[in-house]
Amino acid sequence: MQDELRAIAEGLAARLGRAVAIDDPQLHLLVHTPHDEQVDDLRVTSVLTMQVPDDILQRVMSLGLPTATGPVRVPAWPEREMLSRVAVPMRCEGRLFGYLWLIDDHQTLTDDELAIASDAAAAASLILHRERLLGDRRDSRDRELLRDLISEDAGVRGHAADELSRADRLPADGTVAVIAVRVGEATLQRVETAGAELDSALQRTVLHVTPTPALAVSRSGGRGIVVLAASRAAALTSVRSHAEELHAWLAKTLDADDVRVGVGPAVTGLLDAYRSWRAAEDVLRVTAVVPGFGPVATHDELGIYQLLVHLPLGQLPHDAIPGGLRTLIEKDSGGLVETLETYLDEA
Repeated sequence: MQDELRAIAEGLAARLGRAVAIDDPQLHLLVHTPHDEQVDDLRVTSVLTMQVPDDILQRVMSLGLPTATGPVRVPAWPEREMLSRVAVPMRCEGRLFGYLWLIDDHQTLTDDELAIASDAAAAASLILHRERLLGDRRDSRDRELLRDLISEDAGVRGHAADELSRADRLPADGTVAVIAVRVGEATLQRVETAGAELDSALQRTVLHVTPTPALAVSRSGGRGIVVLAASRAAALTSVRSHAEELHAWLAKTLDADDVRVGVGPAVTGLLDAYRSWRAAEDVLRVTAVVPGFGPVATHDELGIYQLLVHLPLGQLPHDAIPGGLRTLIEKDSGGLVETLETYLDEA
């Protein structure tokens, strides 16, 4: 996509003899051409930081760019050392995909040249529209497979793990950890956009954990998960900090105090992501009713509640038994477990 957009920008720049920049709808720079003519601080800042300052963003958007269907002249702003320029909206099937920019401080662009720029903007919007469709289709498939990855059915989980690995979305081997989040019912009822904000926060987390491979999906009832998979266990040492960032962002955005985040233990292999997710869900169950836990907690921090959350004992999974007790059970050959059980029975 970047190469195709750059080819359009360079072709237009050659025809008009001036630099061209292409931004997304939030004015994040996508591509730009080299420039020999005069440029301003805004273009330099945009190239260096891939975005524009907030005050300039607000000023530009106030000119009606989000609803424009043709070229829009943006006046110079001497106080901010910004030259006059023309923005050409890139639209396809009514959807805005961004803007094509031409600096035109002396307003020498002719109607014919603006028509050429509009044709270039239309071609760029087709490319972005195609990428959006492909991305939506891929995202939908990823979400379906993530939901299957935590299915109760082992066969469904195995198929999902195979598909995610085959598509290079998540590695099959290595270390995997799951972050689970839940937004309280009160906030879901109070904030109409809570579901959308949750999904946005999850995808934001995926971006922030880069380069660690990760995928996220929101679920009904204000729930969501982030699955992180890395070839090296050391790459997952900061999972808790990512969980805290996710909580802080959601709590602030929703103005809510009933957002909880649980971190499951690291497991080996994508097929075992289910175990990490189940443990993360245990964290949410415990911290919702037991005082003393913060809004973000890891499974290791639950202590004895790793066991109590699974009472009656028939529901107790093997990995919920604390490591020390599990070692005692596995290595006891002289009646120590029976002694311990009797001691506890007799208080």
